[in-house]
Amino acid sequence: MRKGAVGFMDPLISIVMVNYNKEMYIEEAIKSVLEQTYTNWELIIVDDGSTDDSVNIIRKYQGMDDRIKAIFRKENSQICVVTNIGFGQVKGEFVARIDSDDVWLPQKLEKQLAYLEVHPEGGLCFTKLDIIDENSKNINDELPDLYKAYNSRRNQEEWIRHFFFCGNTLIQSSLLMKREVLDSIGNFNVAYMQGHDFDFFTRAIRKYQFIFLEEPLTWYRRTGNQNSGSNETNDRRFFNENMNIRYHYFDDMEDELFIRCFHGDFVNPESVSHEEILCEQAFLLCKCIQGEVDNPVLGLTKLERLLNDPRTGDILQNKFGYCPKDYYKQSVQKLFYTEEVQKKINILSYDLNVQMHINKSLEAKNAELYAECEELKQQVQGMLNSRSWRVTKPLRKVSKMVGK
Repeated sequence: MRKGAVGFMDPLISIVMVNYNKEMYIEEAIKSVLEQTYTNWELIIVDDGSTDDSVNIIRKYQGMDDRIKAIFRKENSQICVVTNIGFGQVKGEFVARIDSDDVWLPQKLEKQLAYLEVHPEGGLCFTKLDIIDENSKNINDELPDLYKAYNSRRNQEEWIRHFFFCGNTLIQSSLLMKREVLDSIGNFNVAYMQGHDFDFFTRAIRKYQFIFLEEPLTWYRRTGNQNSGSNETNDRRFFNENMNIRYHYFDDMEDELFIRCFHGDFVNPESVSHEEILCEQAFLLCKCIQGEVDNPVLGLTKLERLLNDPRTGDILQNKFGYCPKDYYKQSVQKLFYTEEVQKKINILSYDLNVQMHINKSLEAKNAELYAECEELKQQVQGMLNSRSWRVTKPLRKVSKMVGK
């Protein structure tokens, strides 16, 4: 085992990497771990049944460094299953995640660990990141909105609101967290294929502070395949997973934390009791879906139960002025639709706006041409009425005859 600059008393960092058919990038990812200035780590690589040359690359580096531990799955099981297998093997006081196509700069772990020691209030530490392409070229300027989103910073209350109303903008590969976070909130939810990190972060932020090291120590790769990965199937699954995560968003959130984060959205600003908070959460769930069309389906599923409980039923009517008739008005809406429908609405709205813009441009052009035509008419009329036009009339007549 290689020895580094750190002493043997430095805490062990367990790094979990999962891989599926990333032969083009995994070697660069592994090398970036080997080149860390902090050397007291273990790298747990779980290969999810790769069919390319990934396995041979992993075996090569496993033979070079006994800090690398590899698990090879015969069949593909998807990211949550294999990540949880990796989590089950960690022995360190701290845990890091790196995707097999991302890259760390050499001082990432050392600087993050030092930052966590200076900021003990933090449970999870993220670094700033740069976006790279297939060739490891920096493409921050080509994707400015994504770059800004990935490097956004908020406090606990702001993150809780952001996750609820907008979604996730944090990248796992930039993360180093205390082992106690895993022990407290649990592993990835295997029900989520695309929203697993979103769900994990929403559970973590309820109990732990997120802190941010403002140095670009992580390279997050965006490839052509990844950029084109949006299709009806993936979009539908992503939407459904996000809906389900939001449905359970308040399940174990303390009332005091909910009040701190969402009091400005309360229907009744005087709500303080647990039953009143349950009602506020249901009303909030009626409007958590982004888009131009309100869809209260998540909130109605909560309100159904609250209406049928005598305690909360009375509170809904007396404190919020909400009764079954109000529920009926909401339930008559089209509640069950996917993001595809919203996309079609957005496309049609965009096309309509474009057409209206074109029509306005044409109207302006027509008005301009009409004014020009009227001006030319006046000029012609002026010429016809001029003395020179009348004097030269015989000459024009002769010219026509000669031309024949």
